[in-house]
Amino acid sequence: MKILFIVTSSKRGTWLAEVVRPYWHLSERGSEIHFASPAGGKISWDRLSDPFTEGSFEANDLPSKGFLSDKTLVARLETTMALEAVKPEDYDAVHVAGGTGAAEDLFPNEQMARILEHFWAASKAIGTICHGSIALANNPARVAGRQATGFTLKEDIEAEALYGPQFVPVYPQPAMEKAGIDFVHVGPQGVRVVVDGKLVTGQNQQSASEYSLQFNHVLFGQDPVITV
Repeated sequence: MKILFIVTSSKRGTWLAEVVRPYWHLSERGSEIHFASPAGGKISWDRLSDPFTEGSFEANDLPSKGFLSDKTLVARLETTMALEAVKPEDYDAVHVAGGTGAAEDLFPNEQMARILEHFWAASKAIGTICHGSIALANNPARVAGRQATGFTLKEDIEAEALYGPQFVPVYPQPAMEKAGIDFVHVGPQGVRVVVDGKLVTGQNQQSASEYSLQFNHVLFGQDPVITV
């Protein structure tokens, strides 16, 4: 499988776990992963998602520690393709990472709409997580009536109580609901993953591993778990 990872170019940054955990689980199954961002080149991440930063919310995130300790992997986040250069027909699936920056430059975004339209039209797997789910609102005709999740309005309001007003440029939940999405969620920082056909969405960073595993199952057409 060849998978396109789309990450924000905003200085607000992405959330590392939402890049690293999908990378870990998908590459483990042999998938080839390419990185792209709106502007191309180097992307940044929220310092609180960096396990090596003092006060990090992810101090115990072993996958992120491993990723950042590999210079070759870190270099890949410094050389992302620009969205305008992406040929979506080259890929079997797309994953859109979150982080607050995604709410700044992934919606509204004509290139995101172009790329996602290909995956919808070709019935390929689409995955989004946290603030990255706002990208789905670029294609309202495709998402109307579908179930999906992302960072909730309540979670954004709690974040702004911590970081200050206007910390989140555009709230994902209202934008997604306006596009006609049936927005499914649990309480703040709860784990929720929604699978609607070949669309897989995760609510927040706490859902990153469960989201990644479900995305793998959709990609390969089977869930290896048997419940008895």
